[in-house]
Amino acid sequence: MSSGGRDRWAPERVLADLDRLVLRAPTRAEFFDGAAARLKRALDFDGACWHTLDPGSDLITQHRLQDIVDHFPVLANNEYSVQDVNKFERLARSERKAATISEATGGHPERSPRFRDLLAPGGYGPELRSAFVADGAVWGALIMIRRAGQPEFDAREVELLDSASALFARAVRRGLIAEASSTPATLPDAPGVIELDSDGGLIRASSSAEPLLVELSGRTVEDGLRSPAIHAIASATRQAIAAARHEAGIELPSLTVKSQAGTWLVLHGGLLGNVSSGELAVFIQRAHPTLVAPLLLKAYGLTPREQEVTQLMLRGATTAQAAHRLDISAYTVTDHIKSIFDKTGARTRAELCATLFFGEHLPRIQRDTPVGDDASFVDAPRRRGVQDRARAGPRVSGSAESPPHDGSG
Repeated sequence: MSSGGRDRWAPERVLADLDRLVLRAPTRAEFFDGAAARLKRALDFDGACWHTLDPGSDLITQHRLQDIVDHFPVLANNEYSVQDVNKFERLARSERKAATISEATGGHPERSPRFRDLLAPGGYGPELRSAFVADGAVWGALIMIRRAGQPEFDAREVELLDSASALFARAVRRGLIAEASSTPATLPDAPGVIELDSDGGLIRASSSAEPLLVELSGRTVEDGLRSPAIHAIASATRQAIAAARHEAGIELPSLTVKSQAGTWLVLHGGLLGNVSSGELAVFIQRAHPTLVAPLLLKAYGLTPREQEVTQLMLRGATTAQAAHRLDISAYTVTDHIKSIFDKTGARTRAELCATLFFGEHLPRIQRDTPVGDDASFVDAPRRRGVQDRARAGPRVSGSAESPPHDGSG
């Protein structure tokens, strides 16, 4: 874990360099790896796990491990089925977006099921978690760990991850948009179903599920079954069933995930037989553009009202119909449409659909156009007084200029 005698970077310098990395890293994986190298300039850690979350459901869809063994089924069970401290959802709602397991347990981490079931058996002790939040939506999360016996993460290190929360969220959003520009050819739409026993073991999978699981993992059916998205939806479904055991209806979870093959998939939890059996189903299908829409609309920095207008446009609603549906004037709808086109770079409804879902019209991404501190592209029209701040990018008070860092550590 030692830094090898290198000079420590000040938090302001790390944040400034991370901000530049957001604009240069074309994919989430490249950003996560580069960000870890930069963070090691300021704090020590022995391993890390970067998560992408579906902002519509707050469920984990993908993760990237760095120097730790994959125990995601245990993590998913803890995150969605066990009472514990520092859950990502709780951190996202907190004023401070980062926290340590030691602080959350009053200096007694052994009180945490996650510490007992995951950290201690792996030889780890200190844990620092953070949630990536921008515009009220959670886009990802980070876990940093140290070997048992190493010092706890201190307040300065917690503050660094808290300060980086919105920056990391923007990196995930930008990565999702950039990765959408290389969507593969249209594939068949047959859904699949996976049946799991009470321990999460596979009972059976439909023949139509197998190619979708390969798509999800980018490798094999078995790898697809072990993917974070499958474990997350299964754990969340099991928790929803347990919580509704004495209620008339059960609201089961779903999530949208970008597969390793580049396609968008939707996973739905389902109940098999009676509640007491513990058996459940996961339905998996390719996502129709209107299902992917909420995630990508948020990634483009559209306001909630602009997202509503866009959804109606993509369903073929006229300006008058959208105005009636949203109970606003046609002039207001027209203003929203102009703003939507400005932010996405589209000029027509057809082009908007292509921009959002098929990656045919992403000139700003391809030109590496920077994203300003309002989460939209810096060359998009803004209200007076906003453009100069956005062009400059997020400011870090007291930060000194630092040379570009190649991410090699």
